Amino acid sequence: MKTRHFDRIGNGGISFTELGFGAAPLGNLYRAVSGEDANATLEAAWATGCRYYDTAPLYGLGLSETRLNPFLRGKKRDDYVLSSKVGRIMRACPPEERTGIGKFFDTPSRREVYDYSYDGVMRSFEASLERLGVDRIDILFVHDVDIFTHGS
Repeated sequence: MKTRHFDRIGNGGISFTELGFGAAPLGNLYRAVSGEDANATLEAAWATGCRYYDTAPLYGLGLSETRLNPFLRGKKRDDYVLSSKVGRIMRACPPEERTGIGKFFDTPSRREVYDYSYDGVMRSFEASLERLGVDRIDILFVHDVDIFTHGS
């Protein structure tokens, strides 16, 4: 299946493929995935024409973003659209203090800290830029600011 159609979002001039790549599985969602399999999956998506990649700090406590890094480094930055999320900051910690790992396996020793403040959003955004190895993220979503995550 080749992805050829591009859609535009809002008035910002960003256009992206109708089929995007959700990178949560690269963070070992539900099962561990090797780095080689993660890269092969990304290359296969690229070969189909997929040019929209979505990730988040939560996905594998930063592992998804870290795995996207070498793949994206090999691509021209204007050739793809990248989205990520804010609302959580990943802090290094001893393995026994990790949080958010119920669905993720073999994750880095980090714990998630919810922070939707301006400073928290900026810290989350800047940490994502660093893990991804890019100079910009095209679309930034607020992650899990809902009753299911935080209760009433």
